[in-house]
Amino acid sequence: MNSRHIIAEAWHFTRENKSLMWWYAFIPSVLTTLIGILYMLYQFFSFKRSPLFDNAPHSFLSEVITNVLGFLNRHGDLVVPAIIITIIILIFYALLPTLCQGALIQVIARKRKGEQIKTSDGISFGLLSFLPLLEYHLLIKSFSIISLFTEAAFILRNLGTGALTTLLPVFILAVIIGLILTLLFTYSEFFIVLHRKPVLKSMGRSAKLVILSWQHTFLVAILMLIIAMRIIINIIAVLLVPALLFFSAGFLATMALANIGIVIGIIFGLAGLFVASYFSGILNVFANAVWTFTFVELMDEKRTQEFMGE
Repeated sequence: MNSRHIIAEAWHFTRENKSLMWWYAFIPSVLTTLIGILYMLYQFFSFKRSPLFDNAPHSFLSEVITNVLGFLNRHGDLVVPAIIITIIILIFYALLPTLCQGALIQVIARKRKGEQIKTSDGISFGLLSFLPLLEYHLLIKSFSIISLFTEAAFILRNLGTGALTTLLPVFILAVIIGLILTLLFTYSEFFIVLHRKPVLKSMGRSAKLVILSWQHTFLVAILMLIIAMRIIINIIAVLLVPALLFFSAGFLATMALANIGIVIGIIFGLAGLFVASYFSGILNVFANAVWTFTFVELMDEKRTQEFMGE
């Protein structure tokens, strides 16, 4: 298997099929970016209000809840719309990325085989593999980097640096184990979506396939770099979008143009969100194309098929 050819083919596929980005990557990228902004703001102000800095009498989360409840008490007519909008956003954030992931994998694999399918057919493909793929994503979230960072930040804020220093070897070990498991389960999603295998069996077969194809570690390293680039772009977006909003509004507010400042800040923020989501969506399709092409190539090799018992 020629790794460079796979990557070049995947990039060409991404450029020729930009509709996949708009259908199955852009909106999930918008949702993850928005949730990322809220997550980073929460972490920032939680640390700012923690004993490490201000030692405030109440936590940031309790203040947010108090202020939100107070606002809703003063504007009772907004309670129902606020609850409905919040539930819709949370449902979309929890379910839409998984649905789109299954759709992308199937559409990419079928288009590579030369099948004549419409982009909208991916919705049906995504629904067929949605439940097992969602189960898999729930399983692997427990050892994700974000989960470990959240737990470490919670310990640091509430128990202090001493507790975090004591538990640091545990977190380092957890990160190493998480990275190893992430590598071993690289192809789990593809066994679930393309071969319709159960979740645990897909994870086991993925580990076997990774071990069998150890000579393609260089390709895996490149793919991990691509994922890292995507994460960096998301982090920049998470920091840039609210910064554009607040700094623009604050600057113009000092010039007695508060209303105009808010409008301009919102425009800049939305523009930043759009650009970040667009490039994140492109990288998402590209990364999925590389992984899908790699999986198909490996499974097409005779020795892999014999090993897997296909």
